[in-house]
Amino acid sequence: MATSASPRCHLLDSSNVRQLLDSVDVILSDCDGVLWTTDSVVPGAPEAVRKLKAMGKKVLYVTNNSNKSRQEYVKKFLSLGYHVIDDEIYAAAYVTAEYLKHKLKYTGKVYCIGSQGLADELKLCNIYPTEIGPDTMEGKSLTDLENYQLDPSVKCVVVGLDYDFTFVKAAKAAMYLQDKKCLFVATNSDSNLPTSSGRIMPCAGSMLAMVQTASQRRPDAICGKPNQPMYDIIAAHHKLDRHRTLMIGDRLNTDILFAGRAGFQSLMTLTGVSTLDDVRCKENSMADEDQRSIPHYFIPSLGDLATLI
Repeated sequence: MATSASPRCHLLDSSNVRQLLDSVDVILSDCDGVLWTTDSVVPGAPEAVRKLKAMGKKVLYVTNNSNKSRQEYVKKFLSLGYHVIDDEIYAAAYVTAEYLKHKLKYTGKVYCIGSQGLADELKLCNIYPTEIGPDTMEGKSLTDLENYQLDPSVKCVVVGLDYDFTFVKAAKAAMYLQDKKCLFVATNSDSNLPTSSGRIMPCAGSMLAMVQTASQRRPDAICGKPNQPMYDIIAAHHKLDRHRTLMIGDRLNTDILFAGRAGFQSLMTLTGVSTLDDVRCKENSMADEDQRSIPHYFIPSLGDLATLI
């Protein structure tokens, strides 16, 4: 059992940065909390990315945010000083659509709890959401909801972050999922969203929990980090040598656990969700998943990497 007296996670500094960078060819970077916080760029982070690319590293962007399509993400990256193309971005909405089409071989209609960005990615894969946007009980009774006519062509329910999430949406999803042949896929299971004020807001995992509880079913797949579908979709497009890949992230239970499960090296920044105290707690745990959630290195900010290179 690891102890806080013998930490496994070390500060990335001038004594070890060259060894780390020489050992990797592909770098996967989380976005919010690493490259930016909400809509403010992390100082020095764009320079760090440019320097990594100048060294010949392939940099890919991996996020559990399911609200934006890749096209929307390109606009955000460019507005914050990052030069990217859509093929470098692996957002939960895109990965979910790709997973449905190529891994589950699903096309056609889905009942979708999520955003327009998710709907747009699904449509590009010939998967069509039946309803997006507000859906409330206003003017309806519970009997009206009970008599809702299910679309017989819907054979899959997709759940992501939905700012218009309601009791009605959860009820309809549960109705579809009463059919055990209906697929159940989630974009990601993050429980909450960090905010610039420090307060937390519900994320896709909170909506997923309600649908799971109502339907008494677990998802057939959760596509975002730290789960296998995210790895599968990236690996289908890029050659990944597990031992020469680095994951940079700010969350232990998504980014770093994703790296731990995949066998990647990992670097945690302190500009996002998880703290060094969280890391030390993992180091003192005997649970396998906690051990996989320990980063190899930490750095105060990705901007500091620009200085070290």
